[in-house]
Amino acid sequence: MKTKPSSEYVLLGALMSGPRHGYEIMQFTEKTLGVTWFVGTSQLYSLLKKLEQQRLLQSTLEHQDSRPSKRIFTITPEGKTTFLVWLHEPTRHVRDFRIEFMAKLFFFYHLSIPGGKKLIDAQVEQLKRVRIKIKQNHSAEADPYNRLVYGFKLATVDVRLKWLQQQAKPFMDPFDGCGRLTEEQNA
Repeated sequence: MKTKPSSEYVLLGALMSGPRHGYEIMQFTEKTLGVTWFVGTSQLYSLLKKLEQQRLLQSTLEHQDSRPSKRIFTITPEGKTTFLVWLHEPTRHVRDFRIEFMAKLFFFYHLSIPGGKKLIDAQVEQLKRVRIKIKQNHSAEADPYNRLVYGFKLATVDVRLKWLQQQAKPFMDPFDGCGRLTEEQNA
């Protein structure tokens, strides 16, 4: 499967809980993911059109008596499959961690999808592999500036590994392995 920008997956995820029109999608993403993720209005509509052309979404026009018609977007079965495959894969690049991985954790939580702890474990393993490569490059590098950069990358990976163990794993623990707290746990 060809990789898509995380923005496309976030829009698919925004429709996993049901159909929405563009403004509702914008409100949802701003309210729930605004701390880590942003898409402008024109980019949102461009991405929705692209996802519809790829048959991952479909839309219908809803007529309103006193207002202009609005386009309602619904995720297709192929769109759901595409989203779920992405959701369960660890983030490959350290530079994408802050936006992509955080969005994945959000959707595991928000949509009550099982597998969040497995994703965290897979992400830890992915980062450990990346750390080995960076450490090898750091050790072999003679140029002082490049060694500095590799040192920065190592520190970045180390911080993410520590965060996954100390905060992400405990975050997923009370959700019974899949999503939001149950009513009894929430009381």
